[in-house]
Amino acid sequence: MRVSLRTIFLLTALGIVAALTIACDDDPVKPPVGDSIQNLTHKTDVLNNIEYAYNKRQTNVYDALLDDAFTFFYTDDSFGTPIQWGRDVESSATAGLLAGAASITLDLTWEDGVTWGEQVVGTESWFSTTVFYHFTIKIGDSTYFPNSGAKAQFTVRNAGTAEKPHWKLVEFHDLGGPSLVSAPERTSTEQMSWGKVKALYR
Repeated sequence: MRVSLRTIFLLTALGIVAALTIACDDDPVKPPVGDSIQNLTHKTDVLNNIEYAYNKRQTNVYDALLDDAFTFFYTDDSFGTPIQWGRDVESSATAGLLAGAASITLDLTWEDGVTWGEQVVGTESWFSTTVFYHFTIKIGDSTYFPNSGAKAQFTVRNAGTAEKPHWKLVEFHDLGGPSLVSAPERTSTEQMSWGKVKALYR
C-alpha cells in the first residue's frame, strides 16, 4: 500500500503535537478514583489519599503522606491566634481524630483539576495548591462542619527522583473561610475549622 507524503507529514505532525502536550503536562488531570489509594507519583495523589485516609479511617495512609519536615498551620477562629505544629503532633492528632470520631466524611474539590504554584525552597521546588473543603465529623453528641467556602492550601515536595517521583505533604495551611462564626457555647451542631477539630486531639 502506497502512503502519500502528505499523509506521512500529517501523521508526523500529530505525533509531535501529542508528545509536546504530554511533556508540558507534569501532573495531568485524572478522573475521580473513588476508594483507591494512589501511589503518589502525581501531586494530586496526595489530595486523593488525604480524602481516602479520612473517609476510610486509615491513619497509616495519612501518616505515609507526611514529609519529615511537615508543618500544619491554622488560625484559632475564637481569638485570631496563628497556631502551627510539626509532623509528630499532626500524626498523633489525626490518629486520635480518626479513631475517636463516631463518623467522618471529607470532600476536597480537586477532581476537576487544580493549579500548582511553584516555590523554590533551598535547592528544591515545592508546589502548592488551594482547594475548597467540606467535612461532617461527629464526635460524641456534637457534629462539626466548616463554614461555607472553607479552603486549605496543600504544599508538596518530591521525595523521590525526577524519573520516579514520590510526592509528600510538607505543608498544610487550613485557611478556613470568610464567614466562619464561632458559637459562644457548644451546641450539638457547630461550625468549626479543620484545624480546630484536629486540635481537640492535640
